[in-house]
Amino acid sequence: MRVAIDARMIKPGSMHGIARYVYELIRGVASREKHFDFYVLVNRDSPLKSLSWPEFIHFVDVDAGWISFREQIEIPRRLREHKIDLFHAPSFVAPLLSPCKMIMTIHDLNHLVLPHFYTPFHQVYYRVFVKSCIARSTYILTVSQFSKQEIVRTLSLDPEKIFVTYNGVSDLYQPVADPEVLSYVREIYELPDEFILCVSNNKPHKNVQQLVRAYCQSNLEIPLVLATPIDVALLRLAESFNKKHLIYFSKFIAEEHLPAVYSMTKLFVYPSTYEGFGLPPLEALSCGAPVVVARSSSLPEVVGDYAIFADPYDYMDIARALERGVNDVKLVERSRQGIAEHRKKFSWDAMTDQTLTLYRSCLGTGPRPVASTFSATGGVSS
Repeated sequence: MRVAIDARMIKPGSMHGIARYVYELIRGVASREKHFDFYVLVNRDSPLKSLSWPEFIHFVDVDAGWISFREQIEIPRRLREHKIDLFHAPSFVAPLLSPCKMIMTIHDLNHLVLPHFYTPFHQVYYRVFVKSCIARSTYILTVSQFSKQEIVRTLSLDPEKIFVTYNGVSDLYQPVADPEVLSYVREIYELPDEFILCVSNNKPHKNVQQLVRAYCQSNLEIPLVLATPIDVALLRLAESFNKKHLIYFSKFIAEEHLPAVYSMTKLFVYPSTYEGFGLPPLEALSCGAPVVVARSSSLPEVVGDYAIFADPYDYMDIARALERGVNDVKLVERSRQGIAEHRKKFSWDAMTDQTLTLYRSCLGTGPRPVASTFSATGGVSS
């Protein structure tokens, strides 16, 4: 049996979000499943091709870029050329005319729920292509119970067609105590001695502007580090509160350095209004950082009782949460207790096992699982 996985979103220097999910899936099937041949669709400069893989992992070059009209022609052609039995679209990008069985992973419904944040091209692409592909897929995977509820509500799908496979936390994310490592990473990114950290892009739903406003309204004088491109509007906002000198924009933080950055931060904050999963706060918690998150979408599901919550639409509530996160030592220590056990719910190995269960079912080599009993810790619960 031949299974194809689209991995074109994995590009040099990019391994967060959907790209991280796809990389971990490919790494997982490479170490687990030897009964299928896997054909990984990549662009020609994919960093995946420079790594070592078993002989049943094959790379297929695709000229069409990720999220393009051209891929609607080229991907079906590649699937036919390689006689693919099952195509896994691990994002909202999928071929409308797939020549084989198909499953999709829908991480969130941003494009439908928040269409005003996206270009007309993306809106048309999602409504015309993605909705049709979702209807044609044998199964839909998603990454949280919140996203499953959103998919059922928005697209009126049968919940038994939708399977929750949580994202995982890599073993890389552990507290870093080595002073030489911390000093080295601090120097690379020119980080202040103490800082509050936000790792996010600056899309509107990420709510970074609201965070900066909240920070400026707070009584805190610890610098705020934003791991996002420089935004002049945010600097102007901070300047109006005489806090421009406390706003730092960090260059892109490489994943191998993130555990050290999380370990040295005074507080990690993630104010997003809409997340299908939201991996950074869970990674930060795993490294021992106190965390403030928005009380919205999937975030309470992901961080459990181990974070401080704030109303993402109320900047004064965010400001109070930031002050608590920095000043309330007892609260922070309580939030750290039990996080090692909590993170076990989120395993890339479990995600891979669950996904392989669905592959086998689609290809007739395994039983059909029941979505309502799909376990959050791997496989199918009894």
